[in-house]
Amino acid sequence: MTLDSIPPSKLNGEPLHRYNLLKIQAKYKAYKDITSDTVIFEVRDFYLNENNMDYTALAYYYCGMILFEQNKFKEAMPELLNAEVYVSKIKNPNLRGLIQSSIGRIFQKQYSESKSIQYFLLAVDSFNEATNYKCEIISYHLIGNSYLMMSNRDSAFYYYNKCLDLAHIANDSVEIANTTLNLGVTYREIGEYDTANKYVKESGKYSADSVLQMKLNLNLSKTFIKKGILDSAAFYIDKSLTFARSKGNLVTLTSIYRGLSDIEEGRRDYKQALSYYKEYAKNLHTIVNENKNPEILELQKKYKYEQFLNENNRLKIKQQQSQLIFSSLFFVICIIALFFYKRSVQHKKDALEKENEILEAENKILQLIEMSKSFDEKENNMRSMLLHHFDILRKAATLEKYVKGDNKQDHRLIKVFNEIVYGQDSLNWDLLYQDMNEIHRGLFDRLRNDYPALDETEFRICCLTYANFSCGEIGIITGLKPNTVQMKRSSIRKKIGVEPLGNIKEYIDSRP
Repeated sequence: MTLDSIPPSKLNGEPLHRYNLLKIQAKYKAYKDITSDTVIFEVRDFYLNENNMDYTALAYYYCGMILFEQNKFKEAMPELLNAEVYVSKIKNPNLRGLIQSSIGRIFQKQYSESKSIQYFLLAVDSFNEATNYKCEIISYHLIGNSYLMMSNRDSAFYYYNKCLDLAHIANDSVEIANTTLNLGVTYREIGEYDTANKYVKESGKYSADSVLQMKLNLNLSKTFIKKGILDSAAFYIDKSLTFARSKGNLVTLTSIYRGLSDIEEGRRDYKQALSYYKEYAKNLHTIVNENKNPEILELQKKYKYEQFLNENNRLKIKQQQSQLIFSSLFFVICIIALFFYKRSVQHKKDALEKENEILEAENKILQLIEMSKSFDEKENNMRSMLLHHFDILRKAATLEKYVKGDNKQDHRLIKVFNEIVYGQDSLNWDLLYQDMNEIHRGLFDRLRNDYPALDETEFRICCLTYANFSCGEIGIITGLKPNTVQMKRSSIRKKIGVEPLGNIKEYIDSRP
């Protein structure tokens, strides 16, 4: 006999409440929608009055899960905390683990990863006690995800591997596939692209699920973009795009458009790159609007979001700064175009070479302006804005390499450009350093304290090296010759403990 075969109209009192509780429990375990089953709140009150600890704990848990499924995280939290109180009075480690895991998921959704990890670890112990290996595996996976969101990759690797070991023991192919894919993503984040592709491809052997295959192809594409192999990147992203469009998967589709924009930018087809970027920004705007309901906004005030969600006045200041920079860049482009037009009349041969160089610079700046405007209109994500602003400063700092020669007017033009962008006739190190430091969550401030032996020039070169500036770009910014920059890097390695010819960025990332 099934629950659906029992007519609720023939039940009343305790049997009716137990029927409703068990029916909701069965639906949730079968992955059916329970968001409309608000009768659970009456069930909770009934068993609370009856002083039935077992059913009270269970009812509180499902009250929390219904609110969780409704995205009402603020209301779900006290229900789950009450469930935790009542489950502590009975011996039910499996229910205790489910409650602890759900509390951790709420903290994770609100970007309070350290608190989520505390509850996931408690859930691991509870599920282990209950011999529920499936949920124990999932808890390890969630811990790895939280550490990855915190950019603590060593800990992410540790818990992903624990999850993978246990999944192999339990022969859980779904978790093996998902965890292997996440390991690939983590290896890509630290620049080990071949290892990343190995794990991503390995994940496909354990599951033929179409959604996983879509994610697999997308991640292969992202790795090839990082390696600069654009044809392979385009091949895999097209396979992912076909499925995402057919299923209407907006989140994945948004990520795909960003990847397509990066590919076309690498091919220097800036017009097509801009078109894809606009699709990316439009979809991202839709996702943000759909998810920022009042409950989420209120909780976001309480919990940090990677240290990049700040007060409204800071956001407005950033927007005003960006608008000023965009206007200034457009003005500079006009000056550059007029300057080279006049010069071409007198020096036809020299002007041809100069015009080619300046057109390349103009294309990069125009692309930057258009993409920045699209970002300013469409994207309300503070981290993306900060990265975008840093890209402006980086291209501004290295613009000098596009204007060559010893002509005094060239250098006067660079000074005019710097005055508009930085407010002075040369690069403003403090402004560039501020953006780099914020992007990397205060890393460079910590490096200054950890390595006092570095002089100011060495410290700047160390920061720029970590931020992926080339040797030539660092030379332009610091006013040093490339050979001198290389010598300084050798001195930096010695002072901070990197082996000769070792990778400075990888060494800094590997520090505890």
